[in-house]
Amino acid sequence: MKQKGDLKLAIQLLDKAIDKQENFRAALLNRGTYKTRLGLVKEGIVDYKKILEFDPENTVVLFNIGNSYSMLDEHNQAVLFYTKALKTKGSLESFEISNGTPMAFQTNIDYNRFDSDNNYNKLDCEIYFERGIEYLELEKFDNAISDLNKSLKSNYKKKDCFYYIGEAYYGKNDSIKACQNFIKSAKMGDNDAREVLKEYCIQQK
Repeated sequence: MKQKGDLKLAIQLLDKAIDKQENFRAALLNRGTYKTRLGLVKEGIVDYKKILEFDPENTVVLFNIGNSYSMLDEHNQAVLFYTKALKTKGSLESFEISNGTPMAFQTNIDYNRFDSDNNYNKLDCEIYFERGIEYLELEKFDNAISDLNKSLKSNYKKKDCFYYIGEAYYGKNDSIKACQNFIKSAKMGDNDAREVLKEYCIQQK
């Protein structure tokens, strides 16, 4: 309850800041985030979309809207906004480094739209991952596999990628590739993948 109270108080303070400066990007973004955490997902989307009125290429905002539509089970809308996010300059091409962490270099910093308390870039592997799950929900299995494999190339959430790729192949009735990916996920410690192996993949042998 204390957390909800803190979020409500934060929103009240942000309201005052936005009243003074209508296009306060950071305040609108934070208010949208806090509203979403309180379960006011549609109200959060309204705040995010206010930012798009003056900053339509904001990668984080587009990504957050995609996440919000995912929470509302509006998967086509989620895919739409993830796709928009991937087309922005702030969608940074990621790569794997030695310790398995995805990262990217930013070379196109625009200091005219910089806010000291926010970073508006996003690694593309994160966006591909979320869009891949939405494609899976829409039963667009080939698209899901393509996006999740792009996340895998950057070593992002590997066990989850393998699991969801397995789900996509299961949807395509390709039991061999489904089980191959479930096995990879299970070996990395995914309990759901282990259960699927017991219930589904053993039967395929």
